[in-house]
Amino acid sequence: MVIEYFLEWIDSAPVSKRVEAAGALVRTFLRNDITVEEREDVEAALTILLEDAAPAVRLELAQTFGAFTIAPRHIMVSLAQDSIDIASIVLSQSPVFDDAELADLAETDDETRQIAIACRPWVSLTLVQKLSPFICRDAAFALLVNPAAPFDEDCLHVIAQRFGTDAEIRNVLTERDDLAAPTRLLLVEKLGSALGGFVSGKNWVKTSRADAMVDDACERASILFAAGSSDEDVREIVRARINEGRMNVAYLLRAVCMGNITLVAHAFSELSGVRFARVESVLTKNRSSVFKAIYDRSGMPSSAFEIFNSAISTWRDLLSSKSQINQSRLPFLVTKEVIASYTSGKSEVVDELLVLLRKLSAETARESAKSKAMEIAARNQAIEEEVATAIEEAELLEPEMLVADSVEEETADVDLIAANQDQGEQVSTLLEGAPKDNTVELSDQKFDEIIDEIDIKIQDDLAAEDELVEANYAYSEPVIVDAGFIGDLAEEDFAQMYAEIYGIPLESVDDLSKAA
Repeated sequence: MVIEYFLEWIDSAPVSKRVEAAGALVRTFLRNDITVEEREDVEAALTILLEDAAPAVRLELAQTFGAFTIAPRHIMVSLAQDSIDIASIVLSQSPVFDDAELADLAETDDETRQIAIACRPWVSLTLVQKLSPFICRDAAFALLVNPAAPFDEDCLHVIAQRFGTDAEIRNVLTERDDLAAPTRLLLVEKLGSALGGFVSGKNWVKTSRADAMVDDACERASILFAAGSSDEDVREIVRARINEGRMNVAYLLRAVCMGNITLVAHAFSELSGVRFARVESVLTKNRSSVFKAIYDRSGMPSSAFEIFNSAISTWRDLLSSKSQINQSRLPFLVTKEVIASYTSGKSEVVDELLVLLRKLSAETARESAKSKAMEIAARNQAIEEEVATAIEEAELLEPEMLVADSVEEETADVDLIAANQDQGEQVSTLLEGAPKDNTVELSDQKFDEIIDEIDIKIQDDLAAEDELVEANYAYSEPVIVDAGFIGDLAEEDFAQMYAEIYGIPLESVDDLSKAA
């Protein structure tokens, strides 16, 4: 390619043609079948296009080179410093930049460049460490949601420290499994700070009052969080508070009253340099003299030792007592016992601790009352459930009792039938000894049929008698019959014939003959 000819052409070519030429030159540069000399000529032409007045030409260069690793570095650096539309493409895609160059390019007031770098598909831990202390909020969020961005505990803690009051970033951080315990507590404090600022901003309470409420709530939250954490996490929480200068006797006394002896043991272990197992053993046993030495070695105010030791002893005694004590009521009982044992005026530190204990007593009294009410409600519910269970069992048993009664009645009927059968067998046995002529076993149906037959015969006999009477009156005159014919008939045949002629029974003919 002749550079002079290209320069003459580019000065007079329209923008659209220059854009097409830029894309063609980039594709030619990316080919593998061109010579070194040709590649150098193309690179020179591309370098000239960086000074084109039309942004569309430079945008074509950025889009076509994209994520190719063989793109000339000086061209990509120039495009990264171009307008934001062009620079964001290069910064978010090009792999030719190293971490130092990207960090240098991100140190700008232009947040879009930072976001573009945070969205890169290739992000190293070194780059994250360089970006975390100064990138903007949106770039930090983009970095957190970028699956290619690796984080360590320090980077996450830095971002939480800078943007923990932002709800969106706080939610993303709390969802991470690799978030350290001190960072989680830091987010709790940031949330409390945001709530305190909201309340004071609404003029609902004074700023000092809101800050005090937030501090108390955050201390309680940290102690409760430590109670459910592993020993390693508790140790990290303690070290973080010590490094921040926030580990004091008031915090430890609150931890004792809330029952987190493990947190107290870790704190005295870190402050005094004594092994944790040794400190924990001393706290769980009645060894006040040894605990006094550890307490003094930790740098805590000596005037507060007695009240502190009294709180630990009270807790230990309540736990070792044989009486059944609800665990949720123990903080109230501890603060109540300690307050009753001391009076104000001994020292400024003791007075401050007594104020704290009275505050804790008021808090724990409410919690204790709620726990007692819940306990009573649970007991009443248990009684109601027992009554309901008894009623259900009774309802289930009632059909069984009815079935049992029915079975008993059926059994009685069977017994009665059996007894009747026995009696019938006995009667049959007696009848068997009687004469055979008198032993007739008839069913009710058969008996009724015999009676009906007898009635029919009786009715027939009565009808025959009526017909006979009528015949006597109708045939009072003797019938003249041929004598020769009669002489040829026997007496029985004559009677039979006479009965057939007159339609009267044969017996009636016999009677007439006798009467004649």
